[in-house]
Amino acid sequence: MEGSELDEEREVAWLAMPEKAPVMGESGEEIGRMEELLGDKAGDIFHGIVLKLARGGRKVEVRADRIPKITTRRVYTDLVADELEHLPPIR
Repeated sequence: MEGSELDEEREVAWLAMPEKAPVMGESGEEIGRMEELLGDKAGDIFHGIVLKLARGGRKVEVRADRIPKITTRRVYTDLVADELEHLPPIR
């Protein structure tokens, strides 16, 4: 069999975001890994994610409005490389 449906990358809801998913920047490069979901699960309100940056390992917050797509394999953001340095750190 040539690959299964389990291998297929498809869009999912924020609650189904894969653990430690690679986070992609606008230009398609991996900018880090998703460390934690930020939101209200009971109210189904997605606030964003904690991103561990690939460069430097710093943990920063990415707001939900900067995340246009979440799939079974990755998290896609509209962030460009220059913006990564200016993201708010997680306390």
